[in-house]
Amino acid sequence: MFFEENCEFIEALYCVYYCDIDDDKKLEYYKNIYNDYLKFGKRNKDFVEIYNDIVTGAVYTLDDSNLEFLKKYNGLLLSISDLLRLKIKIHYLDYNPYINKLLGVLNQKKNYYCIRCGNTDNKLFYSYKNNDKKIVYCMRCIEFGKIDNYLPRFQINIPTSNTKRIEKPRTKLSIIQKKASEVVLDNSKKNKNTLVWAVCGAGKTEIVYELVYDAITSNKRICIAIPRKDVVKELKSRFAKDFEGIDINVLHGDEKSYVDSNFYIMTTHQLIKYYNYFDIVIIDEVDAFPYAGDECLEEGALSSLVENGVLVYLSATPSKKIKSYVDEIIKIPIRYHGYLLPVPKIKKESNKVFLFEKNSEILKRYILTVIKKQRRLLIFVPVIAMCQNLKMYLDENIEEDIQIDYVYSEDSDREGKIQKFYNYQTDILITTTILERGVTFDYLDVLVFDAGHKNFTKESLIQISGRVGRKAHDNNGDILFLTDEVTKNIKQAIKEIKYMNELAKYRKLNKE
Repeated sequence: MFFEENCEFIEALYCVYYCDIDDDKKLEYYKNIYNDYLKFGKRNKDFVEIYNDIVTGAVYTLDDSNLEFLKKYNGLLLSISDLLRLKIKIHYLDYNPYINKLLGVLNQKKNYYCIRCGNTDNKLFYSYKNNDKKIVYCMRCIEFGKIDNYLPRFQINIPTSNTKRIEKPRTKLSIIQKKASEVVLDNSKKNKNTLVWAVCGAGKTEIVYELVYDAITSNKRICIAIPRKDVVKELKSRFAKDFEGIDINVLHGDEKSYVDSNFYIMTTHQLIKYYNYFDIVIIDEVDAFPYAGDECLEEGALSSLVENGVLVYLSATPSKKIKSYVDEIIKIPIRYHGYLLPVPKIKKESNKVFLFEKNSEILKRYILTVIKKQRRLLIFVPVIAMCQNLKMYLDENIEEDIQIDYVYSEDSDREGKIQKFYNYQTDILITTTILERGVTFDYLDVLVFDAGHKNFTKESLIQISGRVGRKAHDNNGDILFLTDEVTKNIKQAIKEIKYMNELAKYRKLNKE
């Protein structure tokens, strides 16, 4: 509960305190809440004190220790409930210059506007009457809590006091990475949005190192947002290693680590909770689920920026919509090691193979070839149910002593199985699209089983293909699309990979 048990009465007091009704009506409601509290029987040590403060109009100010505590919630749009869970007496915030009270839904020229997710579609707002007041709330971002035109949200914006020096990273960039880094930094100073469209394995993260360093040393608030929490964890480790002395706020579903710093790494689901706060937002993997195609998350990212704030997108497969958001697109068609992207091959097979009603000599031959070359094989399947079925199928049809395993999103031993594959304890790992990005294995070939399935989009097929040849010492490898139909997604994925290779050759970026 909020302060002590049965604190719903305290929340009720504050809801009346901040609602738009006359003072006499408020006083009547206060008395009703007090009487209900007395009838309830159980006592709350904070209730009476807060009640007396509110009714008498007592004015309080926050001391330095309170401000220091609140600082870690900078930028967030906090509800009354949120603040009570933090054990904050909300009327203490009323006369502080660092705390703003904002209505979440505004009426703009006959259209409603949600400050959190940017929704302007009147069909996605719901309204009802309360005390002759029309209350309107946003349905599009309701999963993040109700936000309306009636009760305010509180935004804390206390200046950071951390003046700790950080060391400039010594990461060595390729010529094309360095040029891209300079353009991104220059654009940010001109308030221009940038898309870095880079092939898988190009080293996108290193390209924004200079921007992060410049922002922190210039006391700007900067955030890197990624759809997946496992990548948040990975980036935290990378920045902590490469930036000596850096402090990082880390936020995802399993962790909320706040420090006195202007640098944040978080999932895109956390980013939508911020409003008018960041000077720069870098969004990595903008093509990935659940960010891609979710208007709530996409437009919420825009709402997290201050006026004239800057967006930087990083992607190997950006959508037309993302391209339309930016002022400049930087294309990096070559990997950091300078070798071209391996191009997938296509083999057609009967649909009965994918229903496990027929043996596949193509599949068997390919697996044996990979194993003979002492390489590992990652097999992608379109649905979880196929993982175990394919393992059983391979166990029955591959006679050699081969270690086969499978992994999927809800697998309780997910990390352990992936680590075994890293350690060469597994020869073949069957997986869903959970491993289409964010992992790097050497001496790896890839097979996409039932590549024509609707779950394999153009973007996912490009990402899957990008798992091969990521290391300088192993810059090539095989990618096989096994399918009963050469779909539009397959054709487009191969076309885009070939386009990037041709662009790299045209610009003379590739090694022979």
